[in-house]
Amino acid sequence: MSAVLRFSLILLAAGVLALVARALFVSSQEPAPAPRPDQQIRIAAADLPAGLLLRESDLGWKTVRPSAVPNGAIVQDSPQAGKLAGAMLRGALAAGAPLLAGNIIQPDAPGFLAAALAPGMRAVSVPIDDVSGNAGLIQPGDRVDMILTQNVQRGGQRATVSETVVENVRIIAVGSMFTPPRDAKVAGNVNRARTITAEVSPQVAEAVTVASHLGTLSLALRSFATTDRNEPSTGGAVVVARSAGAKENQPTWGGDVSRALASAGGEPTPPPPSSGIAPKRSITLLRGGEKQELAF
Repeated sequence: MSAVLRFSLILLAAGVLALVARALFVSSQEPAPAPRPDQQIRIAAADLPAGLLLRESDLGWKTVRPSAVPNGAIVQDSPQAGKLAGAMLRGALAAGAPLLAGNIIQPDAPGFLAAALAPGMRAVSVPIDDVSGNAGLIQPGDRVDMILTQNVQRGGQRATVSETVVENVRIIAVGSMFTPPRDAKVAGNVNRARTITAEVSPQVAEAVTVASHLGTLSLALRSFATTDRNEPSTGGAVVVARSAGAKENQPTWGGDVSRALASAGGEPTPPPPSSGIAPKRSITLLRGGEKQELAF
């Protein structure tokens, strides 16, 4: 091999080595790719029962590694993270468990009202005004007592009386809203709602309907802090209960709902069918100028 060819090969090898060395130097100077940041996911702040209308205080945040984020978890800054207030929990959730998208039903989802009702419960709506509705401060998810105010005749004189007829019922809608609005303009419209919808048992639904015709129903907000949210809903408790021997399918009368009405004798309560006593009825016959009362 000639000296010229040998020199050329040496120069070529040196150039290749120089290029490789430069590439290694440049790559060593480039910063390493930053690790993916940890994620914040929504979790239950306490043991939450099924059917609960969520509030911000029911939920917390937990920091997890990206590889540990469960499928369907609600992460921070996601669109769904800001729409959880008022959503209904499909099933019970233990404290610290991650909240998944499949665990909740949004208020604008079809069939939300039917899904929000506990098994065997009914939704009943009653009219309210700014005074009877606590000036619009009652929101979906609150629990209230219903107070009946009516005029009765007592001792030959007219008297006004108030009494609690239903206790501890859950409000599931104010007007047509299932969740407290965040927008101030929308909140003003909700404050002027003229109806509220409560979750009650079938018997209490009858009592509420009768009470709404006897007088004015007002709502008394119960303390949220002292309510056991894990306790199964009873659908309200009628203060004036029916007689022990009455059948469940017996009609609900005014005297069954209002103690004041029963004590004033304003509306007698017919005996239950099981007593064997037929209620008295009468009709009036008019024949020309004659008037005749017939009892049967």
